[in-house]
Amino acid sequence: MYKNLTYLLKHSAVILVILFFVRICFAIAFVPMGLIGSNLTVLPRLLFNVLRFDMQVVCYVLLLPTVLTFVFATLRKPWTDRVLSRFRKVYYAIVNILILALSGIDLGFFSNFNSHINLTFFDFFNEGPLSLIQAIWEEYHCVYEGLAFLLLSLLILYVIRRIESDKVLARQTNCALGGRKTSRCQLIKLSVIILLYIAFVVIGMRGSVWRFPLQIEDTFVSNQKLLNDLVPNAIYMLKKACKEKAKAFKVESTDDLLAQYKFKSLQEALDVYTDGQIKIAKNDTLTALQRALFAEVGDSLKQPQPNVVIIYSESWSNYLFNLQQKDAEMNFGLDRHFKEDLLFRNFQSVQNGTINSLENLFVSTPFPHFFTSSYRFNTLPTSIALPFKASNYTTMFMSGMDAAWENCAEALPHQQFDAVYDKFFLLKDYPHATYNSIGVYDEYLFQALLDKLNKPSKKRQMITVMTTTNHPPFEFPKDLKLPPLPDSFYGKKCFAERNRKVLDKYLTGFRYYNKALNDFLNRFKASAAAKNTILVITGDHNVRVILNHDVIDKRYEHSVPLYVYLPPYLRKEAYSKLTNRWGSHDDILATLAPFAFRNTKYFKMGKNLLDTSVSDSTYYSANVDQIEAIPSYQKKAERLTAARNLLRQVYFGLYWRTQQ
Repeated sequence: MYKNLTYLLKHSAVILVILFFVRICFAIAFVPMGLIGSNLTVLPRLLFNVLRFDMQVVCYVLLLPTVLTFVFATLRKPWTDRVLSRFRKVYYAIVNILILALSGIDLGFFSNFNSHINLTFFDFFNEGPLSLIQAIWEEYHCVYEGLAFLLLSLLILYVIRRIESDKVLARQTNCALGGRKTSRCQLIKLSVIILLYIAFVVIGMRGSVWRFPLQIEDTFVSNQKLLNDLVPNAIYMLKKACKEKAKAFKVESTDDLLAQYKFKSLQEALDVYTDGQIKIAKNDTLTALQRALFAEVGDSLKQPQPNVVIIYSESWSNYLFNLQQKDAEMNFGLDRHFKEDLLFRNFQSVQNGTINSLENLFVSTPFPHFFTSSYRFNTLPTSIALPFKASNYTTMFMSGMDAAWENCAEALPHQQFDAVYDKFFLLKDYPHATYNSIGVYDEYLFQALLDKLNKPSKKRQMITVMTTTNHPPFEFPKDLKLPPLPDSFYGKKCFAERNRKVLDKYLTGFRYYNKALNDFLNRFKASAAAKNTILVITGDHNVRVILNHDVIDKRYEHSVPLYVYLPPYLRKEAYSKLTNRWGSHDDILATLAPFAFRNTKYFKMGKNLLDTSVSDSTYYSANVDQIEAIPSYQKKAERLTAARNLLRQVYFGLYWRTQQ
């Protein structure tokens, strides 16, 4: 048993050497030495995460031969070691050569696409095997690469043979089975070795001994893309691509969508949504849909364009603001800002998850997991960044998290975001900043945001922000001090969560964020940025788990607040009378458009919440799970939402067909 486990570890070392060799090739080919030299402090973390990713591959490869080794050990037959040796030769020859081949393919993929293997890798196989072979032969240096692969494969086979060429194996096996009993000390030693070995394999497969297993965020170790690209191996990236491919959405046929949304024709849906103003002419459905879904903006701005900041606050619940009381501080000074500015309480998120809400804001796609689909490499005409850039804005996404999460760092530049500012930029610019397993604490994110707004800029800035601290596992700054809540507070009927420790974590997250936000707003309003910046602050979705929706009003189930700060030169007294309108995330862009856009068009999913010429009764709030409006407008709102969603899905289906 011990001998066979030793063989497995030796074979594992060969895999590590192969993967390390490929990393050296990658660094020589793609990473400037000056970049490495100027980021030496990152190297320990980089090498550690490289080892984690490679050990995960090693341990998954170990799984099958380990199981066979344990099974054969129970047989105690003289032929088992010989069979295992032959199996290992074949198994590791195949596995190691496949790893080498896949790593080489990944290097070639990176040289052409500046990215490791991703979803587009599978597009090569859509051409058919003959076309694929022809393309590889014509476009790549197959002769030199083939010779290198052959030489390395022969070297690998030689090493495998040397590992398994222990001529005394059979003799040792016969002696072991010849009647000599294993001493108690040897048995204990072997048991400890086996337990340590199993622990090694299990931890290696998980890639972590901490709260979270190895994940895509661990590929980010700095704010330099090429250094981050050194971390993952080809096997992990192929696994990630396969997972994304399995989750890829399906574009449904128009007939199926009509039946789903209960319309007889697209024209009927257009009539409902546009009040009969747009007709499909000459069977040109795409043009009609573009006219219905996009809004044109001329050059009617009479005042300077402001900076625009949209903050999506993690799990920022609308209902929890109702729990403020004298002996239970929940709002931490936000009430003053809510009174001074605009606060919409009849408001919902459109989606009920963080990435879904961000994708809805950024590209308004009707399909989930857009950022992990092959379409993420295309700039969509619905991107929120396009009308801002056309109106002479710079565009940025900021967050305390690793931007590798859900491919944000990869997808957003394709949607015309000029910059993605994440955890590693924050830690570089603010070395004193602290963070948890989710990201840099929100207070430092707000400091970075304020500094960017106050820094002179030739162009106006559009900045979208995603906070992270109010998120499980709810790890807060060590120096955080909040006034305690009374014991009776935790027993309120509105709470579904009865475990006080769990409930307290959720409430602390909400309270911490409100305190950090209030501090930011105080400093913001005292700065020069307040004179020329619009702030739009909302929740990405309602808080989960802790609220009992059988007790509280159903309108709060998906409700998040919407806070709007307007600089003095854009304020109107009439706006304060409009805050009882129903609204959702879809209304944010339409509300900002009159203040920011010039000579452009944008994807208009909602209505301008500050339009004084429209009746409050025609506003509604569309969440994917429920639609809210005044009772007399409820059915109309549901029909409008169905028509809009149908038209949007058909539009995206037609648009993507034109891109293929």
